[in-house]
Amino acid sequence: MPKHDAQPIPSERDVTRLEEKHAELAARVAELDSRLSLTPNEAMELQRLKKEKLWTKDAIQHAIQ
Repeated sequence: MPKHDAQPIPSERDVTRLEEKHAELAARVAELDSRLSLTPNEAMELQRLKKEKLWTKDAIQHAIQ
């Protein structure tokens, strides 16, 4: 018999928190993208932030479905 993992229903507060985090990540990504050049550490940070931003967006979409 397959085991189903119960997912808790996200609250409106959880969705709001995710939206705020997404906005913060978007602002930092935009800041780094606006620079003419990045240090190697900034380039790594930018890639990490983009992945985290995408994960956050996916989490928001999953939460509101």
